Amino acid sequence: MEEIKYNVLCACCGYSLEVKEIYIEIPKFGRTVIISMLCANCGYRVNDVVPLEYKGASKIEYKVKGLRDLSAKVIRSKSARIVIPELGLELTPGPRAEGFITNVEGVLDRFLCIAEYLYEISSGVAKRRAKNAIDKIKQAMNGEFEFTIIMEDELGNSAIIKD
Repeated sequence: MEEIKYNVLCACCGYSLEVKEIYIEIPKFGRTVIISMLCANCGYRVNDVVPLEYKGASKIEYKVKGLRDLSAKVIRSKSARIVIPELGLELTPGPRAEGFITNVEGVLDRFLCIAEYLYEISSGVAKRRAKNAIDKIKQAMNGEFEFTIIMEDELGNSAIIKD
């Protein structure tokens, strides 16, 4: 593992922010750089996982059958799409997409935060749909039903690694 630190000017406030690059070999994934930026002045931050190898398009399907499966590592490159059909959830890549490393529970938590935000700002039918999504995501996080997490990556730089 190699770590490089340097400072650049913050895109938001113009103050100096620290950039940290960590070059690492991830098993079953390949050589990768993890980039982290944080401005101590305004709080602007960027985190990204950038694969340094191209592996070809991939589609990964991981069946979550219980609580133990929620700890599987999820490595999502910025080019990956995540779908959980049983919950009606989808995360699609876009121009500002970030790569991340988490676990299945962390992916569910990301969706939960969005659903909770939508619940707060919505009314009527949209509010009821958001509440329904919140309830289903929490049930999935508690291992109350089986679901599938599907990750499609046109560059093949994503992975789900069972512990």
